Amino acid sequence: MNCPKCKIELECLKIKGLALQYCKTCKAMLIKFPTLKKIGEMLDLKSDILNPIEMEAVKVKEEARTCPDCGKAMEKVYFNGIIVDKCSDCSGIWFDNGELSKYFGLFMKQAPAITDNITFIERYCDPSLKHKSEPAFQELEIQSKEKEKRVVSMNGFIVLLFMLLGAAVILCLGLLLPLLIPVGIGLFVFLCAGFKILKPQEALVLTVFGKYIGTLRGAGFHWVNPFAQSVTPFVPISLKAMTLDNGKQKINDELGNPIEVGIIVIWEVQDTAKAIFNVNDYKTFISAQSDSALRNIVRMYPYDAPEDKDVQSLRGDSAEISAKLKAEIQRNVKVAGINVVDAKITHLAYAPEIAVAMLQRQQASAVIDAKRAIVDGAVGMVEMALNRLSENNIVQLDELEKAKMVNNLLVTLCANKEAQPVIKNNLV
Repeated sequence: MNCPKCKIELECLKIKGLALQYCKTCKAMLIKFPTLKKIGEMLDLKSDILNPIEMEAVKVKEEARTCPDCGKAMEKVYFNGIIVDKCSDCSGIWFDNGELSKYFGLFMKQAPAITDNITFIERYCDPSLKHKSEPAFQELEIQSKEKEKRVVSMNGFIVLLFMLLGAAVILCLGLLLPLLIPVGIGLFVFLCAGFKILKPQEALVLTVFGKYIGTLRGAGFHWVNPFAQSVTPFVPISLKAMTLDNGKQKINDELGNPIEVGIIVIWEVQDTAKAIFNVNDYKTFISAQSDSALRNIVRMYPYDAPEDKDVQSLRGDSAEISAKLKAEIQRNVKVAGINVVDAKITHLAYAPEIAVAMLQRQQASAVIDAKRAIVDGAVGMVEMALNRLSENNIVQLDELEKAKMVNNLLVTLCANKEAQPVIKNNLV
């Protein structure tokens, strides 16, 4: 088995009873899902956080890596806060160096100070520890017995037709028995309470004497149990895709720099029963959870990353960050029956108090990069000139003359202003 990154043979390690496939060069490792659950138990974490259903495939620019165990192509998935490579055939998960501690650090009461995968396992995993308490950070859970179901309903026009026919019959019989007329009027008014009118993409959550009996969906004229009452009688639940924009927020990135971030979340109500009975106000709930998820994601990445370092950043990896943000929000709001359609970062900038300093730093970095390119090019041109003069025997220069020539050429090529040549009329 070879490392999909370094292409060297992996080592089979056993650390604290855990079987791991380890790469000495890049310090990455392949961990099977059952082994990953054992690590969670050794860290005294709840097993529900290691739910493979929560893995969501993401699209990245990198080529798919090959699973070192079965040789199949692995897919990139968002897994509880990080993007990892997962093999669907052998249930193996590939963790680059530092990703294992970063993943479990989201759920531990105190985030680990180390990033090396092997050191993390040796220091924090305790084989004798069994699950006793809940983690400090975990998926939000709300116990509720109510799940959306369709209420029994009939076509309102058909019921109205039968009611009118019944009213006509009672009116005729009322000529013989006058008592039937007030009874018929009362019954007619009572049955009219069951008529409901819905517009497209609207729903009503109905209860009878406080018990949930179902949700009425579908545009049109309906008739339901007259005792049924809508939990939101004046404003039906909208099933349309809605947009949440909480404006700009000031958050510290991974390096502690204050930045302003704005997001737009497109969402829709998927389970009306959960939206009504699990939370007090599902619109306020998704707003608060979106802010919380944004802070959790932003604090894990720097605003910008140096070009010479292969590090994800908020500015350079917006697609991956948006995918993580969407999955994080979805995980938090699914208890309210909400489906997150999309989440995008719409504004990203340094906070005003450091914007000027960061702009100067970026300008200085750009100037340094430009000067470096100029110097590299100038040195190459000087080297080429000396080699050509020597190879073609145009002129023989000693070391002092070469030094003068190099000095003059570098000054000419690296100067900010156009050079003014001076021609000597003597050879002495």
